[in-house]
Amino acid sequence: MGRPMLCPDAVLADVMAMVVDGQSDSAIAAVLNGAEVPTPAGRPQWQRCHVWRLRRTARALRLLDGLVGEGSRAA
Repeated sequence: MGRPMLCPDAVLADVMAMVVDGQSDSAIAAVLNGAEVPTPAGRPQWQRCHVWRLRRTARALRLLDGLVGEGSRAA
């Protein structure tokens, strides 16, 4: 069953767009903190590990495939 996805679609899309643009997990966390976006768990501060974990979810990887095309996903 697992936990329900708590990250809003718009936040996930923004994160994955930044990944495609080549931004680091730390840089993405800084952008989200600057915009005062809460983490999926509702906490006020994003850390690099939050971004790392989020962008490796199945939902994020499906979105990434749509952004860059199947087979050209960056690790």
